[in-house]
Amino acid sequence: MTHIKKISALCLLVFFLNVQVFAFVPQPTPNVIGSTGVVRIPSADVIPYKNINFGIDTGSNTADDKFSMYYKFAIGTFQGMELGCVGMDDRRGSMQEGVFINMKYGLTADNSPYPTLLAIGVENLASFTRCDVYMVATKYFPNSTRLHFGFLGDFPGLTNNRFRPLGALGFDTPFFTERLYFLTDMMAGESLYELNLGFRWYISETFTMNLSGLNVLGDDNRNPEDKAKDKDPKTFLIGFSWLNPL
Repeated sequence: MTHIKKISALCLLVFFLNVQVFAFVPQPTPNVIGSTGVVRIPSADVIPYKNINFGIDTGSNTADDKFSMYYKFAIGTFQGMELGCVGMDDRRGSMQEGVFINMKYGLTADNSPYPTLLAIGVENLASFTRCDVYMVATKYFPNSTRLHFGFLGDFPGLTNNRFRPLGALGFDTPFFTERLYFLTDMMAGESLYELNLGFRWYISETFTMNLSGLNVLGDDNRNPEDKAKDKDPKTFLIGFSWLNPL
C-alpha cells in the first residue's frame, strides 16, 4: 500500500503542476491492446474516418522472464467508428495467443476547443480470457492534459463465467515539452488493482515511440491462483505506433 500511495501522489503531482499551454495536439494513438487510449485502458478518442493506425510493442514478462509482443492495427471505418485487431504472443500457451477484434463507437461529436467525449466498445473480442467491454469518457484541458475515466468489465478465466466490473481512471499530459507525454492509468475492482505507467514521444505528427509498464505494482511471488486474477502480468514494453503509414 505504501508504494501505491507514493506512485499515486507522484502522478497527481505531475497532473497538477503541468500548467504550461502547448500548441501541439497529438493524434489518436493506440494503447498496448490496440484501442486508441492511454497505457492499458481505452480513451473516448476515435481514429478519424479513413485513417489507419499500426503499431508494435515488445518486451519482457517479469514473472517468468519471457518475451511478450503485441502487434495491432486499427482503421476509422466511418464517422465515429473505430475497428481494429490485436495479435499477442507471450509464449504462455495457445489460449493466450491469437488475433482478436477491437471495436469502439464514439457517442459524442463535441467540436469545442476542450471537449468532453464519450465512447463505448469491446476489446479482444473472441478471446476466452481477455475479452472486455467498456464505457469511457475523456475530458480535454487547456494545458493539453486529457483525463480519462469510466467503466470496464470482463469475464476472468476460462471456467469462471461471472462478470467482473472494474473502474478505470487515467490521464496523459505533456512532460516538460509538447512532444513528450507522461501517461498513467489504473483499473480497480473486487479482486484486482492494476497500475500502468508509460511515456509517449511524438517524433512527428504521425509517428510515436512508446515506453509502457503494465501492472507495475504486481507481485511476482504470489501464488498462481492470485496471479490468474490479474488483468495483465507485470510487463515492460517498448514499441511504436504509426498513423497512416501508407
